[in-house]
Amino acid sequence: MTDPVSSLKPDFAKNASIGAIRAQYQQAQRRADLWTDRARNLFLLLCEREEQQ
Repeated sequence: MTDPVSSLKPDFAKNASIGAIRAQYQQAQRRADLWTDRARNLFLLLCEREEQQ
């Protein structure tokens, strides 16, 4: 299992406040949700196009 802190900037991981960590987490989660939506939409489009062939 990889260390969850290894992908963060060392200075941030060492010194960030709880509020700053929470804000970064929430921002990352929103981006992940957007990418999940985009991936689902692309998959649905792909299925639609494949059915047309």
